[in-house]
Parts: sequence; structure tokens; C-alpha cells
Amino acid sequence: MAKARGKQHPKWLLTGLLSAMALAGGALLLLALYWPFTEQGLIDVLQQRTVRSVTIGSFRVTYLPPGCVAEQICFLHRKHKEKPPLITIKKIVVRGSYWGMISPHKRLATVGVYGMHVTVPPPDPSGGPNPIMPLTHGTSGPPISIGTVVADGAILNFIQSAPGKPPLRLTIDKLRLEGVGNDQPLKYWATIYNTNPPGTIESNGIFGTWNPDNPASTPVHGWYRFTNANLGVYKVITGTLASTGSFNGNLGAIDVKGSIDVPNFHVTDSSHTRDLRADFDATVAGTDGNVALNTVKARFDRTTVLFTGAVEGQPKDPGKVVSLSIQCDNGRIEDLLGLVITEKQAPTSGNLTLRAQFVLPPEPKSFLSDMRVDGRVGVASGKFTSKEIQTSLARVSESAARKDNLPDEDAATLVSELDGGVSVRNGTAYLFNLTLGFPGGMASMSGSYNLLNSDIDLHGVLATDGSPSAATTGFKALLLKTASPFLKKDGIDRKTVPFKISGNYHNVQVGID
Repeated sequence: MAKARGKQHPKWLLTGLLSAMALAGGALLLLALYWPFTEQGLIDVLQQRTVRSVTIGSFRVTYLPPGCVAEQICFLHRKHKEKPPLITIKKIVVRGSYWGMISPHKRLATVGVYGMHVTVPPPDPSGGPNPIMPLTHGTSGPPISIGTVVADGAILNFIQSAPGKPPLRLTIDKLRLEGVGNDQPLKYWATIYNTNPPGTIESNGIFGTWNPDNPASTPVHGWYRFTNANLGVYKVITGTLASTGSFNGNLGAIDVKGSIDVPNFHVTDSSHTRDLRADFDATVAGTDGNVALNTVKARFDRTTVLFTGAVEGQPKDPGKVVSLSIQCDNGRIEDLLGLVITEKQAPTSGNLTLRAQFVLPPEPKSFLSDMRVDGRVGVASGKFTSKEIQTSLARVSESAARKDNLPDEDAATLVSELDGGVSVRNGTAYLFNLTLGFPGGMASMSGSYNLLNSDIDLHGVLATDGSPSAATTGFKALLLKTASPFLKKDGIDRKTVPFKISGNYHNVQVGID
């Protein structure tokens, strides 16, 4: 009996093998009938996701793992198919699993996208939809999710609205997407090389779901780090920028909060380099690149300046206009002037208060020549670096002190107060209703200071408790001493005479006009 049972083993083994072969044959038949990785199937998915006609140069199937490889993929224009394709991809590699093929929720393990080049047209002026690659939105077909999408080395060219302006290029060194599927937000990790300004951006976050009817409402949030950004591309300024921050909102209005550090900030028209740092809260319109600066707190040297404003442009005009409201309550005038003047030392120092409007037009050729400023400036406890100005005011102050039996003021320590309006055009600061107060006197003047060549031309009236002749020397001083009894006096017994400060930073002329 034992021998008989031993002969039965090959039959059971044969039966098992035949059953396995039958199951395998049935599985192969099902796979043959319902094999998802076909050229037409891939074309259908890509066309459905991009709303564009798609062509594939070559296609082959892989079985271990199950998937496919497509090469030379082109996404054509919807209306002008004769034009160069908006999207080209050298190769797409799809890898799945046999379990993923038969599970109720279809899933692909990975999709590799290699050599992708995307041309992004400018926003539709009418506000209509403009889907380029809405990976998080599907309109039909069974739900399919993708574990990971890899798209290293992709290039995005953003066509500018202004005719003739070169496109803005982004090179995506590394990109990982997870959760790509029908109507599901996707997670991303990206390393991007930016061209304007040149630098490297690292970012991760969540994008979607994509809204093809209103792309601006597509949500997005995450974190970024921008390093080694070369500001020299703007020509009017130079420096190496680093920035970190977070963002949240939708493509139409992304709220960005972060910090900026430029240790070598330099205005090209000036001779000074500064360590510039700033914290900011801005709203970025991802659909057109306009930026609303809600608050910017900038710090350099001993000065802190608050900005609000915008960086925005019109669809048919090149570049963007920078418009800012500036507020400084406890800064230093020498720090502010040091950003823009060519001389090594600012012409005056002291505590600064400033309220101004700043405008820089699109694509400026010179920062100082093209910027426009209108506002009011005040300087407390101020001193002039010019010996001529400081000494002349000191003589007037000493004259008043002798009259009132007060201690004489030393020229090196004489303190003055400045207040007046300022308007900057074509590199020249026009000063109006400017009052210059100092011990024993006050001057009211208007005129200009050239930021490019340091020429100064101020004219007005000097009122002093002492002798006006102290404000000048030589023959003018002799005439003033002779005429002093006949000079006009104001209500507080101060003599008034025409007064001027003119010349150049290196050769200032101060005295009676």
C-alpha cells in the first residue's frame, strides 16, 4: 500500500502544474485583452490631461516590470498645429506592477519624464483658461494614481507678453511628484535654476488640485530657499542674494513670507557696498508675476526702513514698475546717502526721518538717473562733513553767542537741524522749503544736489542773532559789517541776508548770495 501511495505523487504534481499553467494562461489571456500599457492608451491619457493633440515617435512595451517606454513625444497647439509644439519630451518610462494592474484602484509605481521642454504662453488677456500640464486634474476615465513622477532636467520657457522680449527660463534640475492622480493634490520636491535673477531655488510643498476653468484659483503652499542669486542681471544693482521663506494661497494670490540677505548690495552708480537684510510679507500673482509688497522691513548699517508698494506691469508693456512708499523714523542720513552717492563720505550725518514715494520704471538703464522720489526729509543733530559749511555756520553761531554771552560753538561739534521737501529726477535731488537751523541762526533755502557729480546749488535767506558778516569773509564781510545797521530784521530781532551754499562736494562755497 505504501508503494501504491508513492506512485500517486507525480499525478498530484502534474495536476498542480497543469492548474498553474491554466491559471497563468488565463492571466496572460486577460493581460492580453486588458493590457493597459499601449501606445494609444498613453496618447489618450496625455491628450485628456493636457487638452492637446499628442504624437509619439516610438513605443515599446516592457513586462518585467510591466510598463512601457515612449520616445519623442510632442504636445501640439490646439489651434495652430503647424507651429512648433508647446511641450516636447525625449522619453517617458512607465513602470507598474501586476498587482496594481488588477487592483480596483489602478496605480503606477513610477513615471520617469526625461528631456522635457515646455513653452508657457503668456496669460490669456481675457482671463480664459490656459492649461499646460494639469497633472492633478482629470475629466474622464477610471481613477489612476502614480506613486512617483521623476522629471529631472526639465526646461520651462515663459513667453513674455511684451513683443521681442526674451522668455524667462527655468531649469528644473530635480523634480519629484507624489500623489499624481485624478483630482488629488500632489506633493512636490524641486531644485530649480532660475535665470532672473540667476540662482538656485529649492522648494517643497503641495500643489493642486488644478482648476482648468480658473487656473488662478489652484491652491499651493510650501517652503523655499533661494541661494546664490546674482542681482547683477538687473544692471542697476549688484550683489548676491539669499532668501528663505514659506508661501500659501493660490496661483492668483500667493502669500509669501520670508527674509532676504544681500551681504554685498551695491547700486552701480555709487561707490559703496552695504550688508542689506530684510524681512518681508508679499503677495505674488503666479499667473502674471506681479508682486504686492505688504510690508518690507529693510536694515543696513544703523538704519531701518519700512516699505510698502508693488512690482507690477501691464500685459503689453515690457518689464515691471517698482512703486514704493518709504518710511524711516529713526535712521541715519549718512547710511541712506551712502547707498547712492559716489563720494566716500556722505555730505552730512545725523538722525533721519523720511516719508517718500519711490518709483523705478521698467528696465532702467541707471538707478540714480531713472528713479523718481518725492517726499519730506528731516535730520536732527546733524553735522556737515564739508569744512566750509561747518566753519561758516560756526562763525555765525559764535557771533550770536558773543552777543548773548553764551559759550562759543566749536565747528567740529556744531549741531544743526534740517527739514524740507525733496524730489529726485534725472539723478538730481531738488530741495524745497528747506530749513537749516543751528545755534544762533536759521537759513531757509531751496535748490539742488546732484547725486551723480555732487554739485550743490542752494539759495535762500539767512537769519541770525549775531553778525551776518560772520557767514562770509573778505570784501563781502566788510560790506556786511558796514551795512549791518540797515539790514532787514524779523520779529525776533534777527538780521536777514541772502545766503547760498554752492559749488561741489570737494569745493563748497558758503556765504552771502
